[in-house]
Amino acid sequence: MTSLRLKTYKEEELIAKVQQGDQQAWKEIVKRYYNPLYIYILGMVKIEDLAEELVQDIFVNFWQKRESIQITSSLKAYLYRSSRNHTLNHLKRRKFEMEYQKKLAQTSINFHNDTEDKYNYSELSKKLHEAIEALPAQCQEIFKLSRFEELTYKEIAESLNIPVRRVHYQIGIALKELKIKLKGLLNDDYIPIILFFIICNFIKNY
Repeated sequence: MTSLRLKTYKEEELIAKVQQGDQQAWKEIVKRYYNPLYIYILGMVKIEDLAEELVQDIFVNFWQKRESIQITSSLKAYLYRSSRNHTLNHLKRRKFEMEYQKKLAQTSINFHNDTEDKYNYSELSKKLHEAIEALPAQCQEIFKLSRFEELTYKEIAESLNIPVRRVHYQIGIALKELKIKLKGLLNDDYIPIILFFIICNFIKNY
């Protein structure tokens, strides 16, 4: 199928072909929407390289999730909504990271040598991985979709066909269980801070 022919296809036809695994149809969607979405995201983040990275994430995620994607409005609306949510989640995480960095600096968290030897970063990361894998199946899936794939609670609910309140409930269970698993490894006051940084790094390598 030539790209020239694809240019005449309607959005719903392209979506159907993408869901069937047609890469050429996916590339046609990228051609149509890459620049508009890049400009839209750039207006939010003000950094060209970051905007490029985020818009690429949108299309990669679109391809990876093609079989489960449900577009109830238009493809354009779906992509812009995805871009907005993904960018806001990035900015939110960046804001949290800056706040925690500031808090770390203010409280001057310094581990003693014996603590570093026994409970170093690698050990904490390992414990976190084990704790996540030990979560109940649905709880684990929801947590990963939220923290690792950065889906909103509404998007998770729609994806799994469950109420949003159940997503909130399962995320709460996951965070509670992770804190319990890390309890005793660090001072209780530092667990939320350390948990946040480990998860941020864990996301990059998961």
